[in-house]
Amino acid sequence: MLVAAVVLSLGGPWPRSVPRLGLYAGAGADGVAAAEDFERTSNAPLGQLLDFGSAADWKGLTDPTWLLEPHAASGLGLEYSLPMFPEGGGYSLDDCAKGRYDAHWSDLARNLVAGGLASAVVRPGWEFNGDWYAWSANGHVSQYVGCFRHIVTTMRASLGQHFRFDWNPNLGAGKFPAEQAYPGDAFVDYVGVDAYDTASWNALYRGDHGLRFWSRFAAQHHRSMAIPEWGVAGGEGGRGDDPAYIDHMLSFMTTAKNHVAYEQYFDVTSSVAKHRIDPGTQFPKSRAKFLDWMRKLSPLDGA
Repeated sequence: MLVAAVVLSLGGPWPRSVPRLGLYAGAGADGVAAAEDFERTSNAPLGQLLDFGSAADWKGLTDPTWLLEPHAASGLGLEYSLPMFPEGGGYSLDDCAKGRYDAHWSDLARNLVAGGLASAVVRPGWEFNGDWYAWSANGHVSQYVGCFRHIVTTMRASLGQHFRFDWNPNLGAGKFPAEQAYPGDAFVDYVGVDAYDTASWNALYRGDHGLRFWSRFAAQHHRSMAIPEWGVAGGEGGRGDDPAYIDHMLSFMTTAKNHVAYEQYFDVTSSVAKHRIDPGTQFPKSRAKFLDWMRKLSPLDGA
């Protein structure tokens, strides 16, 4: 399942390949419009956008037309982040693993196909090795695995689908060794890892369950990597304006031996997330480094 990429020379000791360049710039139509501005002002040859299903209720998960329609019209690929069940009481990984939500996964698959998004990448239960989402697999590994498998199996049964599935832990040690919750090669197309600038590059790359670990893990399972979320980080825990991080990340993602199929910069700023590198950013040095990389990559289409 390793994805071939365009090989080119960007300097350095390793052969280079161009992953599919992506972005998250907000939800639905606002995010699509912001991505168009980002592409224009950054000369970034975008091929894919990230978005998130709403966990408010089942309709927000399976039929968010306000979100899906703008992405279908954008002409870009979509990675759809899929909560494993709605917020609030009464839902669980255990019930999902027993197949009690399969009808909802069938609804989602039909709606994606009917909406022109039959080739979407689906990201069920992302960052499951932390404790900030209701589908945390900590202490519930077998239930998480069962839930993931039911989602994949049910959605793949939909007529006309060409979905691919991203199994996506957060970078680092987490609450438990994330590989314990690997659903198996038959259920995973990409090994995705979210990697924000919250530690030194040595820690991000060589540390416990760092990028080097996940690159090797993906290769052992004959799967390509993905970086569904990455970005410089302001505020508590972030390293601020850090062009070296931009350089290291793009160097890692374009190193052919890492087999990174796609990446998505998280270009948003909120009270808890400060990552934007669009014009007027609080991270001007990081933006300059990003623009330098886009000048290297822009003559080529994403692989």
